[in-house]
Amino acid sequence: MKLFILVVFLIHFCLADVAPNTSSSGAFYEYDTTRNGWYIGTSPIVVNLRQHHYPGVPDRYHDFVNRTLARQPSGVCQKEIPTTSLLVAGQSIPRGNGSNPTLSRISVCCQGYQRDPHVVRKCNPICHSDCVNGICYAPNECICYPDHVKNLAGQCVPTCPIGCDNGECQGNTCVCKPGYALDQAGKMCVPVCNPPCGKGSCSAPNTCSCNRGYELQENGACVPKCTNGCDYGECVAPERCDCRPGFKLQNSICSPVCEKGCINGVCTAPNRCSCRNGWTVDKSGTNCQPKCDKPCLNGDCVRPNECECKPGYRADPSDSHRCNPHCPEPCVNGVCSSPGLCLCNVGFVKDRSVRGSQICIPRE
Repeated sequence: MKLFILVVFLIHFCLADVAPNTSSSGAFYEYDTTRNGWYIGTSPIVVNLRQHHYPGVPDRYHDFVNRTLARQPSGVCQKEIPTTSLLVAGQSIPRGNGSNPTLSRISVCCQGYQRDPHVVRKCNPICHSDCVNGICYAPNECICYPDHVKNLAGQCVPTCPIGCDNGECQGNTCVCKPGYALDQAGKMCVPVCNPPCGKGSCSAPNTCSCNRGYELQENGACVPKCTNGCDYGECVAPERCDCRPGFKLQNSICSPVCEKGCINGVCTAPNRCSCRNGWTVDKSGTNCQPKCDKPCLNGDCVRPNECECKPGYRADPSDSHRCNPHCPEPCVNGVCSSPGLCLCNVGFVKDRSVRGSQICIPRE
């Protein structure tokens, strides 16, 4: 595979006896500024500057390629593998040269490189996009030829005096079209966006392409995006809210804070506890208490319209808001007036012959 290809011209014959700046047929090699390449007449030419010196191509191109190749990394890395995987069946296992005796070090192409079919112990970098007007110097890294610069898309494009993207060359100076301005290096024309894009790139005059996590506003600026919105706060970075005072971030949402709590309720605003239906806030404003339509006699209102009897009392089957006292033993000739205590009917008294007896006997 050819390593370093400049889209210049395709030569299938020896150029040793060719006159300067001409092909073997006498045609001149010239750079076409409208087509951004070297041409003989109307035919594009491809040149391998590493293997040949072509008339019409400036010497600085050849010098650039030689200097770049001289400092290019070999792309060769060391890898440890089991020594047994290198042996033929039946061979004795020697001591490996790896980090332990069972391992051996071998040379392999580093990640992002592939073997050079012509040069031993050399690996070539892989650039997934063709390095037009440049050299693939490292994995997915192109270095541009002289008189070329990288545009916003990372492609090598000509600069003055050869050409000028989005402008025209006046000598060695690039004069930009309306909506464009020279970049900091003064080598090419880049689009201008007003207001500036911020977290994005100006892809065309007054047209921003926002970075991931940002979205375009009506005024053309890129601002951070919070998928769930940022109510009661400000979206200061992608998916990050800064909440206002009295709010805190919960599950990427700014929620109000009730500093003293909100038991059995919902904190709907800073230090405001709101109760659900059937509940009412107490005097402290921090606790929602259940509400019963009628008082719970001998019991407590534990849930909306639900009473829980106090110890020693049982719920009245005919009145859910009433709890009656419970006596373990039946109150014969009397009524259970309080837990474990009988009140005798008229004409009856407690049996005093038995201490603590709740039995009612006729009065003598």
